[in-house]
Amino acid sequence: MINPYLKLFFGLVLLLLGFGYIYRPDIIERINRVLKETLLNDSYLALHRRNWGFLLVLLGATLLYMGLSRLI
Repeated sequence: MINPYLKLFFGLVLLLLGFGYIYRPDIIERINRVLKETLLNDSYLALHRRNWGFLLVLLGATLLYMGLSRLI
């Protein structure tokens, strides 16, 4: 199975990325400039920013819960 610490790490990363999409899109846009040739499309990011943000927050919170429940 997956190590609970790995779940915690990825949960925190996804949670922070999700909140970044929701509250600080300027930081995400800077990251987007670096990655846009390989992973991201500007028009898609602008249209679906909140959807991606909430999805990442949900995934991050789920991974955090799964990791913490395995540790306790």
